[in-house]
Amino acid sequence: MSKRKQARAVDFAVAPWNPVRDVVLPGALAGTLGAFGMAVLACAFSGVLQGEPWRPALLVAGLFYRGGTAHGAWAVLLGLIIHFSLAGGLATGFALLLPRRGTAVAALCLGVLYGMGLWAVMFRLMVPFASPPLSREAPAAMLLLLHLAFGAALGTVPALRDVITRLDRLRRQLRALKAAPT
Repeated sequence: MSKRKQARAVDFAVAPWNPVRDVVLPGALAGTLGAFGMAVLACAFSGVLQGEPWRPALLVAGLFYRGGTAHGAWAVLLGLIIHFSLAGGLATGFALLLPRRGTAVAALCLGVLYGMGLWAVMFRLMVPFASPPLSREAPAAMLLLLHLAFGAALGTVPALRDVITRLDRLRRQLRALKAAPT
């Protein structure tokens, strides 16, 4: 088999939609990037405005510490775990909704709109019920800014899909070379 035919066979093997390659991995990576950006901005704002950079993680941990008594490293770690898990899940949902052949600009615009929608739902419906300490202490404008940053990070989904598809193509080519008779 010629190299060109072999490359086409590998491309056809990579071409079909794959939920792990096209949704789960790019969504999880974009969600991690967005959650990290949100956490850095929230800690910076909280450190400047309140003098407590870990306060946002403690407020997110209010999901389990409903009385607002979250203190210590374990509560901070719990807040970070909750934040990153939720961001990964929401970003995976975004990657599922985003067209596979979409452009980076369209993904950025849709990501910002998705972030604004998340802010509206979270701020009005979810946060007052799920974490009363966060509902009492977090300013709406700061939460909007953080969700816009998260939405902008979701614009990386097409680039992440491209990188993961190329890695998958390379993996399949190496497997085909390994299986080829010498």
